[in-house]
Amino acid sequence: MRHIIDMVILARMVIPSKIGRYEIKSEIGRGGMATVYRAFDPSFDREVAIKVLPLEMMHDPQFRARFEREIKMVAGLEHPSIVPVYDVGEEAGQPYFVMRCMTGGSLSDQIANGKIPLQDTARIVEKIARGLTYAHKKGIIHRDLKPDNILFDDNGEPFISDFGIAKLTESTGSLTGSGVIGTPAYMSPEQAQGTGIDSRSDIYGLGVIVYQMLSGQQPYNADTPMGVVVKHITEPVPEILNMIPSLPPEVDQIIQSSMAKDKNKRYTTAVELAKALNLAAFGDEGSNFTSVTNTGLRSGIYKATASQRKTKTGLIVAGVVLVVAVVGFFLLRNQLFAPQPKIEPTLVILATEISTQVSTATLAPTVVPPKETESVASPLPFAPACAASVVIPTPAVKETNKACVQKFPYTAISIPEGATFESLDPELVCVKETTSNGKSIISCTGRQSFSYKLKVCVPPVVSSVDSGKCDQGAIFESANQCCLAVPSDGAGCTLFKVDLRSCQ
Repeated sequence: MRHIIDMVILARMVIPSKIGRYEIKSEIGRGGMATVYRAFDPSFDREVAIKVLPLEMMHDPQFRARFEREIKMVAGLEHPSIVPVYDVGEEAGQPYFVMRCMTGGSLSDQIANGKIPLQDTARIVEKIARGLTYAHKKGIIHRDLKPDNILFDDNGEPFISDFGIAKLTESTGSLTGSGVIGTPAYMSPEQAQGTGIDSRSDIYGLGVIVYQMLSGQQPYNADTPMGVVVKHITEPVPEILNMIPSLPPEVDQIIQSSMAKDKNKRYTTAVELAKALNLAAFGDEGSNFTSVTNTGLRSGIYKATASQRKTKTGLIVAGVVLVVAVVGFFLLRNQLFAPQPKIEPTLVILATEISTQVSTATLAPTVVPPKETESVASPLPFAPACAASVVIPTPAVKETNKACVQKFPYTAISIPEGATFESLDPELVCVKETTSNGKSIISCTGRQSFSYKLKVCVPPVVSSVDSGKCDQGAIFESANQCCLAVPSDGAGCTLFKVDLRSCQ
């Protein structure tokens, strides 16, 4: 059986000789969402990159129509900051699309070589922001903006790749409900929670990229993918000045704004972010920003038109001045015309509100042990039983998020800080991810579409003086000076039902 499985895996990894008319030369990369090949296009005598999507995507009968519609929309993005899509097709039931072959590596490669200086970061972000804003005006959200999807050509110019691929994958029916598609390290809080996203989710991802370019590391790290997702949702944005104090203070403000938990407090466009970064890096917002047009072309034409207008205006003004000078010569021979002062344009900078929304939680009441005093002999060996209204407080447990990460189901659960947790089924695996504001967030994973029981405890504290006042199976309740029967699930414990979603 193992031999057969190995043969199937090997067959899937065999590089095809041709895809459509394209001659495959080598494999560039392989991931969960696609395989990329370097190929030769004989029709245009050029090298191209072919991205082949997984065959299982075709199991959805409606996917082919969606694929053609979405990929044609992406292919219509014509902008000097976006990798162009040349062709779309299908080979043996597998959809593929053909892009320009980018030979300068990725932004991930550059970050792996070390931190990127502020001015170089600003130059790269400036061009990426123009392409991103152009796509947003076309109504297209990237959904998976990350350094791997920022590629460079031979001249070192950056381009955005893989527009719309995350959306295509999300629409295949492989996930149910509000399944999450994307890369955990760059997900906005709203995307991680499976709620509605817009262009500001891409701006969040761009802010994460800026942080990583400048610091050489991602803002959040955890032992599990779900742990990273939880931190994007719950933890404050880290202050980059703590790592690199030599950076201008404005840089931290830029990152705080672009990565704000509340999307309404982020930059409204990627260009706004890039302008602020240019101002911090160079002292001005940059001269290359113009309004993004539907054609995606740079502003050379508009600059030329503006120049022509200035020339015409200058001729008219010169003519008027000449007439005035002649008339003035005859009327006021001894008068001199003083030249008009040149008025410089005023640069107005709008400050963006910086704020980070951090959720808080209230813990369930716990039994506070009485202050120990000198021991007083009790006439009775045991305390009386408590009234029915007296109960042992149980910890507050709440599910905060469900997600599918790399096709594995995860759920995030909030418990009181210091509480213990135990899975009552070996197939349910839970780990603590983060602790803040008096609560801890744990993430659990297991089999898809299954329910499990999780035991969470915050046992009441009983002083040594009171430890012998109750019979076995009961606990002394100091506030009411009585004995409480311990429930079957334990004193101060609760059983929480964990439902894992389907990610197929």
